[in-house]
Amino acid sequence: MPRYSRQRFFPVSAAEAWDILADTDHLNRMIGLPVVEFGEPRNLVRRARARFYGIPARWDEHPFQWVRERGYTVRRDFAFGPVRTMTVGMELEPAEGGTLVRIVADLTPRGALWRPFMRAVAAPGLGRTLAYVERSLAERRDALAPPAPARPGPVDRAALARAVALLGEAPVDPALVQRLEALVLRGSDDQLVRVRPYALADRWGADRGQVLRLFFHATRAGLFDLRWELLCPACRVPKAEAAGLGSLPPTYHCDTCRIEYDADFEERVELRFSVRPAVRAAEDVIYCVGSPMRSPHVVAQVPLAPGESRTVVPPAEGALRLRAIGEPSEAAPEPGDAFAWEAGGWRPVRDGAAGGSGLAVGAAVTLENRSDRPVLAVLERPDDDGRAATAARVTLMQEFRDLFGSEVLAPGHEVGISTIAVVFTDLLGSTAMYEGAGDAPAYGRVRRHFEFLRERVAGGGGAVIKTIGDAVMAAFPTADAALAAALAMQAELAGWCRAAGIDPPLVLKIGLHAGPAVAVTANERLDYFGRTINLAARIQKQAGAGEVALTEELWEALGRPGGAAERFEATLPGIEGSVPLLRLKPA
Repeated sequence: MPRYSRQRFFPVSAAEAWDILADTDHLNRMIGLPVVEFGEPRNLVRRARARFYGIPARWDEHPFQWVRERGYTVRRDFAFGPVRTMTVGMELEPAEGGTLVRIVADLTPRGALWRPFMRAVAAPGLGRTLAYVERSLAERRDALAPPAPARPGPVDRAALARAVALLGEAPVDPALVQRLEALVLRGSDDQLVRVRPYALADRWGADRGQVLRLFFHATRAGLFDLRWELLCPACRVPKAEAAGLGSLPPTYHCDTCRIEYDADFEERVELRFSVRPAVRAAEDVIYCVGSPMRSPHVVAQVPLAPGESRTVVPPAEGALRLRAIGEPSEAAPEPGDAFAWEAGGWRPVRDGAAGGSGLAVGAAVTLENRSDRPVLAVLERPDDDGRAATAARVTLMQEFRDLFGSEVLAPGHEVGISTIAVVFTDLLGSTAMYEGAGDAPAYGRVRRHFEFLRERVAGGGGAVIKTIGDAVMAAFPTADAALAAALAMQAELAGWCRAAGIDPPLVLKIGLHAGPAVAVTANERLDYFGRTINLAARIQKQAGAGEVALTEELWEALGRPGGAAERFEATLPGIEGSVPLLRLKPA
């Protein structure tokens, strides 16, 4: 099998080179390869077809194999034509001051007659790939520089100008608006379809939260449409989408992993954005279905034929999970471990370093397939890379709720959330304030204090869920954010009252708790119910003037933050026995 290769040194890290080359869907698009139609996987192999310069081609595509930041290959067996088998890929070799990138292609001709033509088939693709890396690096250094040739779809410049003008009036960074406008004008279609704001922020070197807010307002300005993507919990690849939370179906299917799963706000429902067709035409098509970048949590993917054994050295430090695509079995490898796949699961055959906490850099894991069928082994990070704007996170942002208040679940649809932090506030002495100041002045103070609380909640990354009389229920994605916001409310309220001319100053009692909850639609808004919410409301009643109350268990879990702490026990309605609590006052 003739091997053809070209290499070039680039002054970038292996991680940056991997980030460019592992996105093979974008790479294939940019070097001029055609759109591909893929069939359902059978024994891990997909039937594929495309047209090269008008000539039809059909092949079987085997799974990609890769080790992150080291390289990848993919094998394709063609049904007809001059090439019988093609294995293409790339290798990364760290060197002083950068990385040596080697692009390789192994070609088997269909007959000896075709052998002289193999170089003519391979050489152009190798050269275009290296040129693509050069252009991609230049684009990353300057996001407004002309990108690699992208053949962008037609742009309605008048519609774009109107949307950008509206976006310019929104509370977003003008420099980010300029970058987004340049992307719409010159970006490739895949850069404008199913956009992940956090991933784009990382590529731009910008703040993730600011880029997400940019897309919120770009959607309101008519530049983008939002979509909820349903991710497979195993391979984490989108398998379905919905235009709104109200149209989320209860279950989904992953043909690759062969599993059914439900909509989980925290891991499986992700907010993405696509450019509005009235502004820019962008085709949502596939150039490569097995791209390593489609599963960025996978550190290594290794196909194993029956009886085959491979040793993998992943460039990772920390805990990894060993799985087989399409199978439920899992294992947690340590350095030096060896596992065999047999009887539908991973069986340890040699224990490595005992008592470790994961794989160290340079540690090896040996994998063996003792079954009679192929197995696709994956080593992956158990957690995500933080690039997913999940529904659980987004729906707790004040700005999202303000701009997209109609984004609610279908009636009767309930979604469980494993962790949410809930804050309840209560205005002390409000009855006396109404009696003393009169209804209108008192209500004005209450309404203004709602704005004060809303600003502190939003600044802490949470959202006001509802008001109940003169009380507020707010929710946050994490307990530490909720506590920090609650302490800020108490610390800043007196000064805000002085500046607002409110005398005597208002006084708050605040309680918080964190835990699981159920998201539902109530009163046409997204709301949360469950034991965590009930406990937070009851704990709030145990707070004193200017205090924040929470359980001692939660305070200990958060590392004992805050100012002076007063321990006590209280009996909470509906809760058996007394509950250890704390009252905190801001330092």
